[in-house]
Amino acid sequence: MDNAAGEDYGRCQVRLVLPYPPSANAYWKPSRGRGLVPSGEALAYKATVARLVAATGAQPLAGPVRLSLAAYRPRRVGDLDNTLKVLGDALNGLAWLDDEQVVAIYAERADDAKAPRVEIVATAARHATPEEAAAHRQARAERAAKARATRNRNRAAKAKGKASRKSLANLATPAVRRGRAGGAVG
Repeated sequence: MDNAAGEDYGRCQVRLVLPYPPSANAYWKPSRGRGLVPSGEALAYKATVARLVAATGAQPLAGPVRLSLAAYRPRRVGDLDNTLKVLGDALNGLAWLDDEQVVAIYAERADDAKAPRVEIVATAARHATPEEAAAHRQARAERAAKARATRNRNRAAKAKGKASRKSLANLATPAVRRGRAGGAVG
């Protein structure tokens, strides 16, 4: 598989062959008060991807990333866009530090009922240092903790009945105000 534009974008690559991901419709489930959260099937897929990436010894890429992939789906249903979303979520922090690094995507799909899979080549100028990867994980954990604290504070204020809906909106994070708390698909 060639890289996205046939150019030499960088010398560092992460090459993976992963199982075909679950449907995007089954990936997220509603959770009381938390918007959408990953389903059990999604968590199992993420764990499988993490094991496979760790087995290859691949380090996350740093800087702008170009992604080439071929998705061999098990049957002639589903669209490539949803497959990309699920793969991006599963590979975030593993093949690259953050999905906002992905600046170009070349994707094609085919059918292979006997061996459904996704072949991925992610290319960047360099791999992240262990310190960069650790700092990114720490920052992501801090953002998640802050979001949880805000949700808990809002729930407590609402439970006491002392806060009006408007004051709760002022306390909430922008994602909560938009009704997209808890990792909803954006």
